[in-house]
Amino acid sequence: MSTVALRLTRRIQATAGIRAFGACTVVGKTRNTLGTVVSAAMTKSFPDFSKFDPVYDDISENTSIIELWKKQKAEELGSNISSASHIDALVNKERNITDAPANFFRRYPKPPAKMNLEEVTNADDGMFWSEDLLIPFEQFGKLSKKTLVVKRTTQMTSKGKIPSMYAMVVVGNGMGSAGYGEGKSFEASKAVVLATRQAIKSMQFFPRYDDRTIYHDIEHKFKATKMLLWARRPGFGCRVSPVVHEICECIGIQDLAGKIHGSRNPMNVIKAVFGALQTQRVPDDLAKARGMRLVDVYHTYYGNIKPTFVRK
Repeated sequence: MSTVALRLTRRIQATAGIRAFGACTVVGKTRNTLGTVVSAAMTKSFPDFSKFDPVYDDISENTSIIELWKKQKAEELGSNISSASHIDALVNKERNITDAPANFFRRYPKPPAKMNLEEVTNADDGMFWSEDLLIPFEQFGKLSKKTLVVKRTTQMTSKGKIPSMYAMVVVGNGMGSAGYGEGKSFEASKAVVLATRQAIKSMQFFPRYDDRTIYHDIEHKFKATKMLLWARRPGFGCRVSPVVHEICECIGIQDLAGKIHGSRNPMNVIKAVFGALQTQRVPDDLAKARGMRLVDVYHTYYGNIKPTFVRK
């Protein structure tokens, strides 16, 4: 079946058999098409099958048909041919041929150069780099990974119990970007790798005041876990629960105090910390929203002089 016939069949099925060709003649105020009489006004909304359709038209098939039309036109003109471009112009005008749109052809990205598997694989945990991680290869080796949850789970089915391993991993670069991921597999090592890849893909940036603490105190609730985080002075350290402390190391937060009320399930605590940090309001955004000028007293009047006991 040709491309035009295939397009016609699909469109007729989609419109219950009412379609019109541009070559049909109008009789009065109606047009007879495929045994069905439709009004001339309705035909204006019908597609023109003589034009190029990037969805249904096959470029290779159209090229062979156009070359056949040019050959027939050359035999018809005989010795009256002036040039090949003259035949192309005649065929394009008679057959209403238009070139394909410039953005029709998909431009796929060039495949990266082949790398040795040993170069893209981390020898410690078997984690390997690929393009779907959405980070450059140079930053892949600088990420810090914290495996916070590894436990055995069991799925109850009618045929019995199906055991598996669950892992939850936090990944960060220590400069404000971090993410968490969950993985499940029959082996603990594979579950950790799946969770690590998901954590890298879900990395996001968290603003930090002076690259050491949060901008303001935060109170956030996730399910049964209520998270309280307070900004602290330089050199205070991270006086929080062990799970939150590991997350702060991945993000790069050095001074922070926190308290957890309610459920202390590590999975809920991790999600509560990331949800709390996402609710930060940066002073620059507040100043723009209120139309006011922002002045940081610490950086402006004290010359950004830090105490000597601040950890580098």
